Amino acid sequence: MKKLNLKFAITILFVLLYNFSVALESPEKIKLQKAADDMKFQNGLEFFNLERYDRALNEFKEYLEIYYGGSHRAEAYRKIAEIYIKKYDYQRAVNAYISLYQEYGDTEEGLDAYFQAGVCYRKMGMDEKAKSIFEQIFKEYPGTSAAQKAEMQLELLKIEN
Repeated sequence: MKKLNLKFAITILFVLLYNFSVALESPEKIKLQKAADDMKFQNGLEFFNLERYDRALNEFKEYLEIYYGGSHRAEAYRKIAEIYIKKYDYQRAVNAYISLYQEYGDTEEGLDAYFQAGVCYRKMGMDEKAKSIFEQIFKEYPGTSAAQKAEMQLELLKIEN
């Protein structure tokens, strides 16, 4: 019985020591993860600034896959959308903006992305889809800057049609 209690006590001691050592390295580990997050995003920005858009796209997409809780996710989605707009691939830009909106929902950033998706639909000549987005923003998020911009777009659509 004493042997069993001794083994149990030793096991508990090892578990406590392991948890203590993990707790000690956590702040350092967090710093390293933040640095890796920043560096991966920075790589995408460097390629973007060098106008190497295919490489930038790959970096930003990898960033989004790897760093699900990353601090640059919204900006990565915006840069992806910008690249697709530069390539006149508005449907893929819409997809990036919609992803940003789905992740950031009711935030100003998310609403602006949803608004930008509507703008892209207009550029593709899909005025009904654009109108639907602008109306939703205007009705569901009154008082926001996205709602004000959506109202202007709705007025423009009325004038053009």
